[in-house]
Amino acid sequence: TFSTTRQVAKLNYQIDARHLVSFGITNENSTNLQDDNSALFINDYDAIRYIGNYQYLKRQNKNILFPINFLFNLSTGFGNRTTQESKNEQYNLELETFKIFNLNQRNSIYGRITAHYLDSNDYLENELPRFGGINSIRGFEENSLIANLYAVLNTEYRYKLSNSIYAHSVIDAAYFENQITEQKEKLFGFGFGFGLLTQAGLFRFNYTSAKTENQPFRLSDSKIHVSLTALF
Repeated sequence: TFSTTRQVAKLNYQIDARHLVSFGITNENSTNLQDDNSALFINDYDAIRYIGNYQYLKRQNKNILFPINFLFNLSTGFGNRTTQESKNEQYNLELETFKIFNLNQRNSIYGRITAHYLDSNDYLENELPRFGGINSIRGFEENSLIANLYAVLNTEYRYKLSNSIYAHSVIDAAYFENQITEQKEKLFGFGFGFGLLTQAGLFRFNYTSAKTENQPFRLSDSKIHVSLTALF
């Protein structure tokens, strides 16, 4: 096990209501909490990265359930990761984008892509991005997957039952690479869910079965994902 803290300092420049550009610096520190050396790829490190971000956001103001119609958010960074033994130059790239295609007042199709890439001469397990769960590929436990490269596609067919509740399908796919374990794999998730707008925020429930490329679906492996997104 390990503990990681991150400090971020950013300067935001709002071009207009839709465009936002940011520049900044992150300082990340991770400490191995185990007394022995059984975890070969977990090590103490400090990392400093210079980051840049561009965001484009298009709203649909008359829709309280889905107030954002389109998002494109791209971040990149470069810097150094330092351990007691070495100093490595690193580069990372992150992408999040989604779009809602409105078929009519009740029916819509939602598509979302998230991706993360970390380039380094070598890798530590405690610095690798983690994914999986309701905000990533559904059907897998929250942040249970580790990779230096991953891309996730989420799709939903949505049906609005009212202005505050909707039902949807779940069809997800992902690809990831982990250089430490020399693993390359495709993942899939299928299921259904619903969303309910409450006074506290948007409550979401998903029931999803997942599989890997070479593993069949098993209902016994299905996962229930629950989240509440607070609105301010």
